Amino acid sequence: MSNSDPYDDEEYREEEYDDREVDTNPTESGKWISIAVAVLGLWLLVQSFLFDPIAGNFWSDVIVGAALVVLGAYNYYRRANDRLGSVGVGAFVALLGLWLIATPFILGSTEAGAGIESDIEFWNDIVVGLLTFVLGAYSAYQARRTGVAKPAART
Repeated sequence: MSNSDPYDDEEYREEEYDDREVDTNPTESGKWISIAVAVLGLWLLVQSFLFDPIAGNFWSDVIVGAALVVLGAYNYYRRANDRLGSVGVGAFVALLGLWLIATPFILGSTEAGAGIESDIEFWNDIVVGLLTFVLGAYSAYQARRTGVAKPAART
C-alpha cells in the first residue's frame, strides 16, 4: 500500500484549478466605487451639522458617515495595491445603506416646527441610503465574482 497522496502531485493540482491568481486586481478596477462611498460618508458628516437633525438622526448620520469614510478608504487602499475590494466591506456598506433608508422611519426625522428642514433631512437620508446600498452591493458582487478561483471542469 502506497503512502503517496494523489493530491500531492503538482501536475494534478495544475489541472484541477484554472490559472487565475486569487485576490489580484492588476488594473486597480473599482477604485471609483470606494471613492464614491467615502464621499457619501463625508457628505453625511457635513450634512449632520448643516441640517441640524434631531439627536437620534444626528448620531446615526455621524457614525454611519464616519464608517463609510473608513470603509471606502480601506477598499480604495486594497484596490490601489493590486488587490480586490473586500466582499465583507461591500456587504457591510450595503447594510449601512439599508440602515440609512430605514433611519427616518425608525428614529423619526421631524422635530416640532422643523418644517422644510425635516423634509431635506428625510430625503437626504433616503437618497444617500439608496446610493450607498447600490454601491456597496455592486462592490461586493464585483469582488466576489472576480475573486474566487473556480475548479476547472473535468472532462
